[in-house]
Amino acid sequence: MSFLDYFRPKAATLKDPEFIGRESNPIFSGTGVNVTPEGAMAVSAVYAAVRILSETVASLPLKLYENKGDSRQVANHPLNNLLGISANGEQTAMEAREFQMTCLGLRGNAYSQIVRNGAGNIVEINPLNTAFMHLDRDANGKLVFDYQERGNARVYKTGEIWRVAGLSINGVTGASPIALAKESIGVSIATESHAARLFSNGAQASGVLEFEKTLSPEQIQNLRTQFASNYQGHKNAHKPMILESGMKWNSIGMNSDDSQFLQSRKFQIAEIARWYRVPLHMLAEMDAATFGNIEHQSIEFVVHTIRPWLVRIEQSISRDLLTANERGRLYASHTVEGLLRGDTASRFEAYGKAIKDGWMSRNHVRKLENLNPEVGLDEYILPLNMATVSEREKQMNTAAAKMLASREVAALNVEAKRLSVADFAAWLPDFYARQTAVIADALAIDETKAKSYTAARMAHIATLTDPLKAADGNLTEQLEALACE
Repeated sequence: MSFLDYFRPKAATLKDPEFIGRESNPIFSGTGVNVTPEGAMAVSAVYAAVRILSETVASLPLKLYENKGDSRQVANHPLNNLLGISANGEQTAMEAREFQMTCLGLRGNAYSQIVRNGAGNIVEINPLNTAFMHLDRDANGKLVFDYQERGNARVYKTGEIWRVAGLSINGVTGASPIALAKESIGVSIATESHAARLFSNGAQASGVLEFEKTLSPEQIQNLRTQFASNYQGHKNAHKPMILESGMKWNSIGMNSDDSQFLQSRKFQIAEIARWYRVPLHMLAEMDAATFGNIEHQSIEFVVHTIRPWLVRIEQSISRDLLTANERGRLYASHTVEGLLRGDTASRFEAYGKAIKDGWMSRNHVRKLENLNPEVGLDEYILPLNMATVSEREKQMNTAAAKMLASREVAALNVEAKRLSVADFAAWLPDFYARQTAVIADALAIDETKAKSYTAARMAHIATLTDPLKAADGNLTEQLEALACE
């Protein structure tokens, strides 16, 4: 390929996915600045955006789960150690996943080598540098991964690579954010370079020294040396100039304020934040931030920026790291609840409402706050009186038992005093026949259970010689026990 061919427009291919988004010039932006993923990281806004994405995603807990009926539990699978503790013998899981997300943030793709043992189980995940990876298809249309890192070159097949792709134009490889944003990043690099030159020269505006007489080359060189030593550099900035022999200083440019230099630099931060969809306050640009909107922007960052990346990673794990049989019962999931938590007051208010409405238990809340569970806090609260379901049932049963016992005692006392022993004995069967239906209805129990209670009561009273003692006994406890059977 000739030098001119290199600069002609090229279609994006699997061989060179970084041509996606490029125009006729694959190297330089319109500012003439060479923009590369590595060079772009020297721009503070790019570095901050990529670091925020990488550290946030890599620090989230990532585990394989298995559905068990209506609940889920952490799967007993070796991938949990590789994704959560150590990806290989050299890198922690955090380091490996951080590098993976950095590759996605800079080049739009991330690749990792899958190492299996003799039984076919994955024992290591080794991240590969995306800069050296080229994709192609074999004769059967299967993806082939041609890795050309010096000293580590080889060709991988599908099943040997875990790949994650960002926003794609060809449906397979992700578009490089740096290539797409080369103009914005090029302006940022050029602006930084201008700032460096501005302060190194120590003058807010360029100008010329004017002489009435012609100077010799030796005089010009001496003057330039003397002028540089006295007025150039940030330490000499704003020093008054001392001009001799009729010299005059003529300014020929605008100063930094006139050219809105600082505003231009702020705009470039917003431009890069837009490319990476990162809130400005996370890039230390606080001009438009308020105490009222930062929390909501942080939540939007999780929902609209982080979540799509998490879904890409989770689905790629199912595709590349799980077998066909495992895909039917296992799935990967990040835990993002900690990122979605608001300030303490808002969080506790939400917890309180969830507990009162009965859809979160108190131990569930303690778990979200990294507190150990406590005995008796697993049950759900009923909105009516802040009692658990079992506590509420017990309270209702106790109240009903007290009411029934009170009425039974009152009726027995009244009739025992009014009737003779014989008449009292004749009155009891009819009374307890009616009481059976009342007990069954009040305690919401089967009538057979109520009959067993009334029969036992009549048998006990029949053994008494004094009818006035028929009301004795702990009837409330007996009725409570009847309700709990």
